[in-house]
Amino acid sequence: MKLMIALLLAASAGSAFAVDCKNAVATPDINECAAVEQKKTEDKLNLVYQQVIKSITDAETKKALIEAQRAWVKFREADCKAIYTQYKTGTARTVMYIGCMQGHAETRIKDLEDFRM
Repeated sequence: MKLMIALLLAASAGSAFAVDCKNAVATPDINECAAVEQKKTEDKLNLVYQQVIKSITDAETKKALIEAQRAWVKFREADCKAIYTQYKTGTARTVMYIGCMQGHAETRIKDLEDFRM
C-alpha cells in the first residue's frame, strides 16, 4: 500500500498540466487531487510528530509514544487496506483508500497536538 501511495504521488508530481481539482470529474484527476491533499496532510502529520517527540524530555514517555506511533501506523495501513479491498472492483477504490489514510492522519494530528499540551 505504501508503494501505491508513492506511485500516485509520483504520478501527480510529474503531470505536465495541472489538474483543476475544483472541477475534477474523471477518476484519474480525482485520484490525483486526493493524492496531492493527502501529501499535505502527511507532511503536517510528520511535522507535528517530530515536534512532539522533540518536546518530550522524559525517556520513558518518549519511548512509549514512539511505540504507540508505530502501532498506529500499522493499524492505519491495515484499516485502509480493508477499505481498498472493500472497493476493489470499483473505480473509487483509490480515492477511498487515500481518503481513509487522510482521515486517520487528520485524527492523529489532533491526538498528537493534544499530547503535547
